[in-house]
Amino acid sequence: MQGGLAGRLRRACARLVDAWLPASCIVCGGASTDGMCPECEAALPGHAAMRCARCGLAWARSPRCTECEADPPGFSATVALADYAPPLERLVHALKFGRDAALAPPLGRALARRLEAAFPDHAPPAAPGDPAAPIVTAIPLSVARLAGRGFNQSLEIARALARARRLPLDHRLLARTRAGMPASTLHAGERRVALAGAFTAPRPLAARTVIVVDDVMTTGATLRAAAAALRAAGAACVINCVVARTPQSDARRDARPDRPRRTG
Repeated sequence: MQGGLAGRLRRACARLVDAWLPASCIVCGGASTDGMCPECEAALPGHAAMRCARCGLAWARSPRCTECEADPPGFSATVALADYAPPLERLVHALKFGRDAALAPPLGRALARRLEAAFPDHAPPAAPGDPAAPIVTAIPLSVARLAGRGFNQSLEIARALARARRLPLDHRLLARTRAGMPASTLHAGERRVALAGAFTAPRPLAARTVIVVDDVMTTGATLRAAAAALRAAGAACVINCVVARTPQSDARRDARPDRPRRTG
């Protein structure tokens, strides 16, 4: 209960800061009305990279990478703001481990712009409650991690994205069936096996498009498991929106203990 109250207070303070203080760019510190200036956003590593449309890996040879061609995931597309590298790596670390919730809204708005550029047809709903509008949700944290951190960083990013795109947000679409994450020594295929069935979608999603937000995508195992649950509940299309995509060479390495924990 205390963790939930702390999270609500932190979100409220972040919204007040976001609304009332003079805006500055979270990358360079210069003036910005949106929290990230266009120059810094365009200069993020991998921001302009050609990516696999399915998993978001930087991939210039064809619309889909060889892995997605050989073993298509349950999600239909991945939209990534940029690569998991400085300065974005520092911002994600500060958000997650420094508990700087004020970083979530600028990151969410920047991700919303990427989503709009990738899927211009996903326009805002014609009216509040439009049953055809895509639903935004986020990868849930375990109870223990949520209590320790006080807020779900992916959900806070999702709130800003949903607000910017005027789309409905529902944080209850996904639930964890178990808390444990696979060991950092597991390779991509082993992580996928370990995460199978890690999520459930408790509510029917008859033919809806679901936009799943996460902070970092490394091997894609977590988002594969989430997509499988959402598709089993009836979702017609699952689109990932991630702030940072680990480059291919890094995604194949084991996570080091001194690095921030990356999403699977």
